[in-house]
Amino acid sequence: MSRKQDDDNDKRPPASSPCAMHEVDPDYMGLAPNAVSPPDTGTRALPDLGRALLDALPDAIIYADQEGTIRFWNHGAERIFGFTAAEATGKSLDIIIPQPLRSRHWEGYHRMMKTGESRHGADELLAVPARNRADEKLSIQFTVAPVPGPGGTAAGIIAVLRDVTDTFNEMKRLRGERA
Repeated sequence: MSRKQDDDNDKRPPASSPCAMHEVDPDYMGLAPNAVSPPDTGTRALPDLGRALLDALPDAIIYADQEGTIRFWNHGAERIFGFTAAEATGKSLDIIIPQPLRSRHWEGYHRMMKTGESRHGADELLAVPARNRADEKLSIQFTVAPVPGPGGTAAGIIAVLRDVTDTFNEMKRLRGERA
C-alpha cells in the first residue's frame, strides 16, 4: 500500500457496528464458519443421474422420433441387440422388430404419435418378441412413454427394454415339465 493510501485510510471514520436492529445472526444467514448447509435434494446431481441412467444401466434405452427413426441408442441397447449406437442411430425401429409384428407395431406407434397416448397403461410392463443383429429371437419386456414436442404433440417415444429371453425360456421349460 502506498503512503498516500495509508493517509487516506487514516482519515476515514472507523466502521461502526450495526445497531441492534440491523445486527445479523451469522448462523441464521449461513455465514458462520460452522453453519450447516441445507441437505442436497439431488437437483445438483441431475445431469450426472441422467447420464448414468442413459449410459450405465444394463437396460436398453431407445429414443425414436415421430417417424420411428432411432435417435438415441445406449450401451444396454448395444449389448442386448448387438448393433452399435453408430449402426442403429438413423435407422428404423424395424431393425429389432420381427417382420410378422411390424404392421401391428407401426399401427400402435403412429396412434401414439397422433394422440400422445398408448393403449397400454402407463404402469403396464409390455412383453414382445424382438430380433437382434444375428437375427436371433429375443423376448423383451419394456415400458414406453411419449416424449412431448412443440404444441403438445409427441416428438417421439422413449422406451426402456430388458432382455428376458432366459427367464421366458425357463418358464416355458417348467410349464412343459408340468404338462
